Amino acid sequence: MSSNIPLIVDLDHTLIDTDLLYESSIATLKKRPWLVAIYPFWLMQGKAYLKAQLIKNCDIDITTLPYNQTTINYIKHRQQQGTKIILATASNKFYAQQVAKHIGLFDDVMASDKRFNLSAHNKATKLAEHFGEQGFDYMGDNMRDLPVWQITNLAILVNASNKVIRKTQHLNRLVLSRK
Repeated sequence: MSSNIPLIVDLDHTLIDTDLLYESSIATLKKRPWLVAIYPFWLMQGKAYLKAQLIKNCDIDITTLPYNQTTINYIKHRQQQGTKIILATASNKFYAQQVAKHIGLFDDVMASDKRFNLSAHNKATKLAEHFGEQGFDYMGDNMRDLPVWQITNLAILVNASNKVIRKTQHLNRLVLSRK
């Protein structure tokens, strides 16, 4: 593990022990339950669009999210080694930037906007464009992170299920925590 290889950190179920799409959906429905009828129309325009619409209709208190202390400790450890730390998430950039500011450990943020969902293959492509294959370490939790882990220098698994652990056994990996 080299300090000049950036550490890319996923948000949902990695940095936080929840999912911001779920949290924003619940917050929206509590505030404006009638919007449930519009959800399918928003979703038909794509997940990125749905996330952007939810932001317009609710407010999440970023400070009360359940942050994963194991992940934060690992980020701090890598930061002390001089590693550049980047938050890269399928969550909307509005929330991602708020979380990054609240945590205070990130050098940069990559996130979804209303047109582009930074998830799975989309995330792998963007990260490869920015850092090159094998040019970064990646912390994630889910099977949708597999395309990213396949091109990373080190796959770091957080809250990983047995299925994820089995599917990544051929990779250079570090399992920080299991479900």
